Amino acid sequence: MNVSIWSYSMLVIILAIPLYCLWEGNKTELAVVSGEQSKLEAYASTMVLLWLPTLYLVIGLYSEQISTVKISLVWVGSTNNWLGALGVLAMTGYFALNLIMTKNAKETHPTLEAQLEHVAWLMPRSPKELMCFTCGVSLSAGICEELLFRGFLWFLMTPFLGFWPALLVSSLLFGLAHAYQGGVHVLRTGVMGIILGVISWLTETIWIAIAVHALVNIYGGLLAYIVCSNTKPEPASSVPDAC
Repeated sequence: MNVSIWSYSMLVIILAIPLYCLWEGNKTELAVVSGEQSKLEAYASTMVLLWLPTLYLVIGLYSEQISTVKISLVWVGSTNNWLGALGVLAMTGYFALNLIMTKNAKETHPTLEAQLEHVAWLMPRSPKELMCFTCGVSLSAGICEELLFRGFLWFLMTPFLGFWPALLVSSLLFGLAHAYQGGVHVLRTGVMGIILGVISWLTETIWIAIAVHALVNIYGGLLAYIVCSNTKPEPASSVPDAC
């Protein structure tokens, strides 16, 4: 397989993301908790980090350095495409029902808040933060991380590593890009990456994985808002693993 200079540069950029996140560690968390940085500023910097490499990928697509087919950015209306879309609708309904039940079951909130402690500092507590998190960070992560890790990176490594090993490695790097959540959650996020890869493979399009990824993050933000928005002091670190 001939790899272009653009592909090598795209690879370097994507590999720089988990390296940067490992170097950054919990600096952003400490800045938010100490009040040096607002959550909205943290959201903005996260979106910049996601969209800069993605825009470079878009340039590659536009200049035909890589095709949309190779990164599964297609929709052909196949049975698997539509089954995936139905799955997304079912997931949306399940999440909506669960959020309604959680909102009404206030006695479960302390338990949920304790379970969601590892990223509480990042989760929205005001309506403005909720809007920015769901419509900004969550959608950006769903689109950008899928295109970068399950789209380009998986495609590029497959000829050298094989189909499934390439998915494993790309998912590990995806997990490392979430180092701010701590070691255990890096592994959990890596497993989520594998699941999203399998979803993309089974549905024959990356669009379904993008939708699932964004939905999981939106659900996490809404759940955290319901459970934690009325808590007085913000803990130093709460919500499901937003990927």
